[in-house]
Amino acid sequence: MAARRAPPSSNPTPPHSDPPRLGRAALGRAVHRYRAAPIGARLFVHGRAFLSDLTFVEKFVPRNGFIVDLGCGHGLFACLLREASQTRRVLGIDLDPRKIEVARGAVRDTQWLRFEVGDIVKDRPPHCDAVTIVDVLYLLPFEQQEQVLRNAAAALGEGGPLVVKAQERRADPRYAITYAQEMVTVGLGFTRGGRERFFFPSREEALEMFARAGFVAEVEEMPRRPYTDVIYLARKAPLTPPATA
Repeated sequence: MAARRAPPSSNPTPPHSDPPRLGRAALGRAVHRYRAAPIGARLFVHGRAFLSDLTFVEKFVPRNGFIVDLGCGHGLFACLLREASQTRRVLGIDLDPRKIEVARGAVRDTQWLRFEVGDIVKDRPPHCDAVTIVDVLYLLPFEQQEQVLRNAAAALGEGGPLVVKAQERRADPRYAITYAQEMVTVGLGFTRGGRERFFFPSREEALEMFARAGFVAEVEEMPRRPYTDVIYLARKAPLTPPATA
C-alpha cells in the first residue's frame, strides 16, 4: 500500500510564528516546575530540555484545545505545551508510575494539565483535538508503533493533527550517534524499553505505517541536529466511502 502524503503546498500542521525567545522562556518555566523533583529526575529533565529541541516541536502543535501527549515520561513536553499557550488543556499518559509521580509534582494548574498512568499500546486515549508523541516510538516493536498510531487516530476527528518527533534509520553518521545515545539512556535506566534493540524505521517505512493507521503525513526536518530527528506532521485522513457498483 502506497503511503498517502499531503500535497507540498498544504502543510498538515502549520507552525505558529512566536519569536524563538518566547519558546525558550516557556521551556525555562517548564523546567522550573521540576525544582522540587528528585535529583535524578531533575538531571534528566534538564538534559532533555538541552538536547531535544522541544521548542521546535511545540510550534507545530495547535495553540488551542485538548492535547494528549502519549508516552509523556516525566511530563516535560506536556508542561511546555501549557507554558507556551494558556489556551491548551493537556493530558500526559505514560506506563511508568514513577515518572507519572514526578510529572504530577510539576502540576500547578490542575484544571488544565493532568498526568495518568496508562498503556499507550493497549489503551485508546480519550477523544481530543490533537495528539503528540515525542521520542517514544523507537522503544516499541514496529507492530506496536502502528497500534499506537491507530489508537491516536481513534481519538481524533477527521483532519485531527498528530505531531510525532522520531528518529529515522538511514545511512548517516548521525544515526550511529542516535543509537549510541539511546543505549546510554536506557542502560542508565532513564528510559524504559529497548534493552535488546531499538526500532527505528526508515522514512518510507514510517510514512507507510502512518498511512495504514489512517493518516496523511509529511516530514519536517529538524535543523542543526546531531541526531536523525524528524517531525512527522500528520492529519487523520477522511474515511474512504465504499465503492458503488
